[in-house]
Amino acid sequence: MLPPLTDSIIDRIGSTPMVRLQQFQPDIKVVAKLEYLNPTGSAKDRLAKYLLDEYERKNPFSDASDKERTLIIPTSGNLGISLASLASKYHYYRIIAILPERTSSDRIALLKTLGVEILRTPNEVRPEAPESAYSLATKLAEQIKNAIVVDETQLRDLTVYHELAKEIVEQTKSIEVDAIFVGVESGAMLTGIAQYIKKALPNVKIIGVEPNDSVMGNKELNHATRQDWKVEDLGNTFIPQSLDKSIVDEWVKVSDQEAYSFARHLIRDEGILCGPSSGAVVAAASKKSNAFKSPVVILNDAAKNYTSTLLSDDWLLENDLADDLITRELQYISQDRYRAASVEDLQLPAPVTIVPEYNIAYAIDLMLEREYSQLPVLSRTNKKLVGYVSLNALQDRLERGLSKLTDTVESAMYSFKKGTEGGSRKYQVITPDTSLAELAKFFEKNSFAVITDENRKWCLGVATKYDLISFLHRRQFL
Repeated sequence: MLPPLTDSIIDRIGSTPMVRLQQFQPDIKVVAKLEYLNPTGSAKDRLAKYLLDEYERKNPFSDASDKERTLIIPTSGNLGISLASLASKYHYYRIIAILPERTSSDRIALLKTLGVEILRTPNEVRPEAPESAYSLATKLAEQIKNAIVVDETQLRDLTVYHELAKEIVEQTKSIEVDAIFVGVESGAMLTGIAQYIKKALPNVKIIGVEPNDSVMGNKELNHATRQDWKVEDLGNTFIPQSLDKSIVDEWVKVSDQEAYSFARHLIRDEGILCGPSSGAVVAAASKKSNAFKSPVVILNDAAKNYTSTLLSDDWLLENDLADDLITRELQYISQDRYRAASVEDLQLPAPVTIVPEYNIAYAIDLMLEREYSQLPVLSRTNKKLVGYVSLNALQDRLERGLSKLTDTVESAMYSFKKGTEGGSRKYQVITPDTSLAELAKFFEKNSFAVITDENRKWCLGVATKYDLISFLHRRQFL
């Protein structure tokens, strides 16, 4: 049955699906609650809706003066995104998010697009320090009229997470769940789920998951000795008031590498587009696979918010966050399969070129005749590469009346210059000595490469990703 038409994304929060994970051994039946499929990509949507409903009930929107109301949110990112996405429906017009330095640039960009004002705090700061997110939020609230601090670590009413636990109970009636693994940041979701599950399914164990250097599962230490872990939306440097440790049966600590690597395996092997904190929860379930055979894992974040970190091969390798299997795969794809071959080994045919003074009609005929999509443009006087023309671009200009068949190629070509404004593009020199690994990297952002000498004096050929794939196939490197 298709979901009904609604007036707002708010109506699509919750009721997320559950799926069985396939990467575990046959006797381990892990079921994932896909909370990252909430509208903004995390379970924080549930909390944001609940908090805004409560604030609206206690402080109803009344007149134009209420337009000055402000939400101040100490957050690692996702709660800020959820509140900013929903707040316009609740008449909040200004949102300030106070974020740690580890928050990914992707989420910063998204928050800015949502109109959020952003303050940053050091990762290692303690909550009582004047520069902490919580201290800054309190100071701002004192200075800004009608400001409300949304501090998840102070939550007492966890009804919203009882609803999440109720969904899990309803969806798993056909299996005997023995544990529920929950990633912990403020502790509110873990505590809310535990409160409900302990009454509904008293034999089910509640497992808290946190980074290695987080302190919430520690029995003695109250403050973290290291705060610069990479995984976001997980762990804390102090024990939040919203966490009730007495109803948590066990804690599992997970390294950054385990969190990111398991997330990448879930994306690659299962098609589950989750983020690093979700990877951490699945890593924890894998560690405890001898003890629990039918656990539920809550996947709380979406990969789309981590394109510069989780989804960046270079970033993973630079920060040593890829496990041995992923490292070998990435190393093979980016370097090893080319076996030190260079552009010269592609054995490209002599290039077909054109000069700027020829007309567009001749350029189009030449490309159609030779079945080319682009032509390098060489200076008539010194034969130096000055740009290129594209068949699609020329045809588009003709259709829109921007060019005529009798116009010169120069009037419609892309010029290779230092700047990137207008019809100009930065030029990266690709020579016969350029490694195929470097060429493959170039093709991640470009559809073709013009091969020249070091001084860009002579055009020696044109290469496409097809030429690269054909070479690998001929050499059986694929």
